[in-house]
Amino acid sequence: MAEEKLLIDDMSMSDLLAGIPERVSNGTVVQARVLGKSAEGVLVDIGLKMEGLIPSGEFPDFEKTLPFEIGATIPVLVRQLDGRDAHHKVSWRAARESTAWDKLTKAFQAQEPLDGVIVRKVKGGYIADIGVDAFLPGSQVDIRPTKDADSWIKRNVTILITEMDRNKSNVVVSRRKLLERERQRLREITLAQLAEGQVCEGVVASVTNFGAFVDIGGIEGLLHVSDMTWNRAERVDKLVKVGQTMKVKILKYEPATQRISLGLKQLQPHPWEGIAKRYAVGSFVKGKVTTVTSFGVFVELEPGVEGLLHVSELSWKDRAAKPQDLLKIGQDVEAKVLLVDSSKEKISLSLKRVGPSPWDMAKTHYPAGTHVKGPVTHLTPFGAFVMLPEGIEGLIHISDISWTQRVQHPSELLTVGQDVEVVVMDVKADAEKIILSLKHLQPDPLASFRVGQVVTGPVTRLTDAGVVLELAPGVEGFVRQMELPENLEGQLQIPPVGQEVTGKISRIDNRDRRIDIAVRRYDREQERQMIKRYASQNQQPLTLGDVLVDAGNTEEVSE
Repeated sequence: MAEEKLLIDDMSMSDLLAGIPERVSNGTVVQARVLGKSAEGVLVDIGLKMEGLIPSGEFPDFEKTLPFEIGATIPVLVRQLDGRDAHHKVSWRAARESTAWDKLTKAFQAQEPLDGVIVRKVKGGYIADIGVDAFLPGSQVDIRPTKDADSWIKRNVTILITEMDRNKSNVVVSRRKLLERERQRLREITLAQLAEGQVCEGVVASVTNFGAFVDIGGIEGLLHVSDMTWNRAERVDKLVKVGQTMKVKILKYEPATQRISLGLKQLQPHPWEGIAKRYAVGSFVKGKVTTVTSFGVFVELEPGVEGLLHVSELSWKDRAAKPQDLLKIGQDVEAKVLLVDSSKEKISLSLKRVGPSPWDMAKTHYPAGTHVKGPVTHLTPFGAFVMLPEGIEGLIHISDISWTQRVQHPSELLTVGQDVEVVVMDVKADAEKIILSLKHLQPDPLASFRVGQVVTGPVTRLTDAGVVLELAPGVEGFVRQMELPENLEGQLQIPPVGQEVTGKISRIDNRDRRIDIAVRRYDREQERQMIKRYASQNQQPLTLGDVLVDAGNTEEVSE
């Protein structure tokens, strides 16, 4: 096969004879010239008739590439001369290790760092090539646990030897101990110079859901997510990455606990500076929906500046609609600025006020006294709401439902969805209120009565305080016990239910819808009038019998 064909450089005889050792024997280390490779390994010239062969097993990537350049000189250990396969058996790795042990021993005793390369994974860690194969435990690769174990393969590393037994060819190394040693040195330097307000460079060491820990020189500080950006906080892993280098500001430093709070956004201008000039109250602005909640929608006006569209400011018509039914995240909107509070970093916006206000239209269309129809949208203990043609609601207060009935709850007379005709009492556009009335469709029955008017009505019920009369449909009069007539013995004469009673209106309370009637006072007035008439018609003194006899003919006399 083409890959197995021997690759031999064209060299002169003098080149081949140059550098031949005086004695080549098993166990000696000699310098060899690389000739090429075959399927079994790397062929080298060790100055003898036959080539030497370094087994392919000594090179992990032998199939992919020739480990050395052709013509290069490398050390090899002679293992067996005159091999059965027509090649001398030599080892590059054994020669390399035999010269490396002295260097490793000195480094171990002095605890000096060594450079190496991680070549492969094994159970519990890795094998690092430092001249010999050394075991690098997984816990000693880095200060923090690594998430991607394969990412360390073929990486150049600087390590310390922690254990070494030359007789057993056993070496254990640690990268973590070297990092911790260097970290402690940097930590002492950093702490000596650390001060609040200082700006320094750091590297993101780890990321959590609440922030990131940043190494600022041997010591880590917390960069909280709220101090990363002036914008609405996103997921931390979208803002920073492990290993990222950045400048941060020391916000707070507690020497006793060595706790450090860092800030990233503090290195940028505060976006709310001069906000009132950029977003004047009454102006119209454009933005993008960033968050939708049950109480409203947040709109980004610029990086770090958001305004709130409260649910009540989304629509004139769909007041009961949920914000998520009207707007979506990422949607572009135009809104009107209602309020700017830079101290609290709040901007109140309105979506419904971008167009004409239906309340201003209603004030023109519905002057007081206008009759209008609409469905009842919902009932409350204090009244009923009616939807008008403009898509806005008016309120029928519970006191404006009926002239004559004492309504405890609107549901006694109204139902949701019921179409009703109402009278517009007032439109308060500024307060966004329309006052409606159901009872004003009819004249107030109390308006036909006046104080001093003589009325007659049947008794409808008796109470402990007096007697109730029906003066007109839905209109009651009340006679207190002290206003009931007495017999000759001074006892109250309480009329039975159904008996008609005549009296004079003494008081009308429009608020409580009550008419007080005086019967006794009315009777006394009638007596005085009779006595006055008799006195004017007869010159002779009247007796009590004359008055009583004539009392039964009062109507006849008055006629």
